[in-house]
Amino acid sequence: MERLAGAAVASCMILLLLLVPCAQFQGQPPEAPEEAWAEGQPPEALEDALTMLLSEGGCGAFAALVARTAGVGDTFREQIGSDLGLTILCPDDEAVGAFVPRFHSLTVDEQAGLLLYHGLRMAYSEELHSRVYWLWEVLTLDGEQTLIINHYRGRAILSPWPPSSQNEARITKTVVDDDHLAVYLIDAVLIPTESKKPDFFWDFLGPFLLVIAGLLALFLLWHALVYLCSLVCRLRRWCKDRATAYVSAARVNPHGQQEH
Repeated sequence: MERLAGAAVASCMILLLLLVPCAQFQGQPPEAPEEAWAEGQPPEALEDALTMLLSEGGCGAFAALVARTAGVGDTFREQIGSDLGLTILCPDDEAVGAFVPRFHSLTVDEQAGLLLYHGLRMAYSEELHSRVYWLWEVLTLDGEQTLIINHYRGRAILSPWPPSSQNEARITKTVVDDDHLAVYLIDAVLIPTESKKPDFFWDFLGPFLLVIAGLLALFLLWHALVYLCSLVCRLRRWCKDRATAYVSAARVNPHGQQEH
């Protein structure tokens, strides 16, 4: 019996030792293994690692769109291997499922641009973006588009620039927080601000026409001031002449003779 009791106590101690590390790291965001992004890895391995990472984080539908859209996955992997790293704002499956019909109505370039809009050109750690108490502008992988990060009541709110309450998302979960890759789960799909098509008249000729109009306005204003000054001088001369005539008339006696 004593041997059985001793074995039971030893088993309990071993079990406690195994549970302590698990409890210590429970709730912390997982770190992406460095070997997954190491140089020399085949593209298939990197693609599978990124897809698995996003799928396990709750955004498998977004990962599927990235895998099916040409060029997006390659851009993500190249940015991960850069010195700055990559941040992925990954919409959850519910948000992507509601947006899929609209996504399929976009052109190929628009689809790629929308997916790249959810990637930032730096691995922003949770500690870094949590220090922002007002507006913070960050660059996305979609050309020169920017996102605004705003903290409200302890939650990070993402919106395009200029900010719009009709197109914003909130970070709900930290999936990965690593030196080269940060992944955050968001509750909505972010839509890039529609870029205005260049207008030849207003973009190129407009500024010159405005300058010419300004110069013409100054020219007319100058002539108006000169004409007004001339009118004032004439009015003063006329008033002076009338006053002189009035004084002369007042000195004339009733018989029409001037006083000596």
